[in-house]
Amino acid sequence: MAAQNPDDPPDDGRVRLPRVDGAMNRVAPSNRRGGKGAKGDDRPVTLRPGKKDPKRERDDEVLTRARKRFETVTSAEADNRKHALDDLKFKSGEGQWPADVVSERNFDKRPCLTINKLPTFVNQVVNDQRMNRPAININPVGDKSDPEVAKMYRGLIRAIERESTADIAYDTGFDSAVSMGWGYWRIVLEYDGPDTFNQAIVVKRIRNPFTVYLDPTHTEPDGSDAKWVFVTEMIARKEFEEDWPDADPMPWTEGGFGEEYREWVDKDEIRIAEYFEIVNEKRRFVRLENRHEGFWDDLSDEAKELEVIDERWSDCPKVMWYKVTAKEILEESEWPGRWIPIVKVTGNEIDISGKVRLSGLIRNSKAPQMLYNFHRTLGVELTSLQPKAPWVMEEGQIEGHEQAWKQANVKTLPYLLYKGTNINGRAAPPPQRQQFTGPPQAVLAEVEAASQDFMATTGLRFDSTLQERVYDESGRALKELRERGELGSFHYIDNLARSLRRSGEIMIDLIPKVYEEARMATILREDDTEERVRIDPNAEKPFQEGLDPETRKRLKIFNPSYGRYGVTVTIGPSYATKRIEAAESMMDFVRAIAPAAPQMVANVADLIAKNQDWPGAEEFTARLAKMLPPDLVAEETMKDVPPQVQAMVANMKKALQAAAMEKQQLTAALTERQSDRAQMQDQIDKTFEAQLLKVASDFETKMAALQQKSEDAAMERVGRPIEELAKGMQELRAAMDKPEKMAAE
Repeated sequence: MAAQNPDDPPDDGRVRLPRVDGAMNRVAPSNRRGGKGAKGDDRPVTLRPGKKDPKRERDDEVLTRARKRFETVTSAEADNRKHALDDLKFKSGEGQWPADVVSERNFDKRPCLTINKLPTFVNQVVNDQRMNRPAININPVGDKSDPEVAKMYRGLIRAIERESTADIAYDTGFDSAVSMGWGYWRIVLEYDGPDTFNQAIVVKRIRNPFTVYLDPTHTEPDGSDAKWVFVTEMIARKEFEEDWPDADPMPWTEGGFGEEYREWVDKDEIRIAEYFEIVNEKRRFVRLENRHEGFWDDLSDEAKELEVIDERWSDCPKVMWYKVTAKEILEESEWPGRWIPIVKVTGNEIDISGKVRLSGLIRNSKAPQMLYNFHRTLGVELTSLQPKAPWVMEEGQIEGHEQAWKQANVKTLPYLLYKGTNINGRAAPPPQRQQFTGPPQAVLAEVEAASQDFMATTGLRFDSTLQERVYDESGRALKELRERGELGSFHYIDNLARSLRRSGEIMIDLIPKVYEEARMATILREDDTEERVRIDPNAEKPFQEGLDPETRKRLKIFNPSYGRYGVTVTIGPSYATKRIEAAESMMDFVRAIAPAAPQMVANVADLIAKNQDWPGAEEFTARLAKMLPPDLVAEETMKDVPPQVQAMVANMKKALQAAAMEKQQLTAALTERQSDRAQMQDQIDKTFEAQLLKVASDFETKMAALQQKSEDAAMERVGRPIEELAKGMQELRAAMDKPEKMAAE
């Protein structure tokens, strides 16, 4: 059945929708309520005559509301979808030549070249985003929030993005926004495995943005204020019959531009639709005499007996999810989060008299692309005519040799014969080829102008077409050139950051509701290392530490239900890029300080090796860390050791320090005694030398006196000095022995 034209009057009101990538909601069976013929719904329904089925009435209301809303969104988005579809075809190379021009040129066997430069410009924006991926950051808000819980949220979101390959979803949505003006991704819940009830948050891509129909009254670029949305998919008919054996195989039979809205039902597949809507529920919010605040229906019977000093009726939104055909609701459940889990990323947005026009980078670049194709084709066409330039000759000069001359422009003949003729008695010149003057300069100028127009319409600086000096520019100059070149397209990346912030808000809202029971989780640090934590909604504090029951290592325990947390997004190089830049800066710093402080280089060598990307860097880091002085060993080496072992290690350290101090004191005392002994020995030596010199001097004096007397008198008296000399020697020996005994004692 063909799609309804928005300009035509409405038909029977049945809505017909497109397909989305297989990112369907996976919700617990206990949370689902099947429609008529839902699989597993075998309960008979018996009604008294004249009694209406309340469920059927409610389902009819939902389906009627859905059909009207879908008719509204298809009409509102008709122009944007039509132009966006043309943009995508133009990007792929279709429609870059008018159909009548192509037909005419093909008939004349003239070239019709398509040199598609638009994907290069699109990739320049998209790949720049891939090299500088925005990252979701979580910050504590309010007094009850904890910085450690904020770190846990950041790590858990990184783990969610890694496990669900969220970069594919982000890149797909961003590419669509740059190419045609908008894109989407979605957040779903899936079971961790076939044998568990634990659910995980998963980010899924939506490959075809035309399959999403968002509330046209939304004003935020990320679609955060939308009240409803449709998503469709095409499933196999056999699968449909297995899941809903009693359901009417009437498909969702509406569709808009960008979908394959022909042959909605065939022998193999059938199209159905997901439908999200926000329903506001009125609830009484009260403040009691004991200053407690809360919803009345959540209070206990004892609390309701207290006096209510203030109250108001509050609109409490809840998100309902349905899987529908045009005639019935196949499945339904209440989405646990506060917001519709579909995120929009916008390209260019212009509001003209209340009508929003969305566009991407291609929309304004079509004319330059068509001009470029035409003038490049024209240049090739004129150049290719050069070997076919006509020959100029006198009439009758090739008579008898016509066949050879016909092949002159096709084959390389060794010679060409012609007949000589006379004109007014003079020999006519031989045939000559008309010289080709080359493509006109105007054509080359138009090609160059079209290249400049590309940069003007896309806002990108395409350096290879400008013949700029880049090899002899300084690093700072090149950085400034790059920043100026990104100014015209930075709003695309900034819009992506806003959408990522919305994704972070949705996940922050879902995490406490998904982790309703205590369980172990793996979070991802900024450096891509993993850490096991325990998420316990019943913990008394938002953050505390305990022991892992399996590994007996220190374990962080978080309660995500405490406090409020805000989301920010940073744009810049990834952690790996930052690490490479840090390693280069470290190497430059080491080269500067190495001549003056080589020991300092040895103390930081392990940090430099840690930031390297070459194979074996971790082994280098481990070995260098073992060579560090004890004072430089990081405290992180003991972070996974149980507290009891840490206490034992601390006591051993204290004992070793006390033993080291005692050893130092004994060494000092021994050194002091050795110093005293050396001083005493030196004094003895000096005393001995002094006494010896005195004895020798006295002996010489007395011998000189004896020489003045006669030999006989001298001989008689010589015995007395000798005795005195012997006595002095004994006294000297006694004086030398006494200090040695004292030193020994």
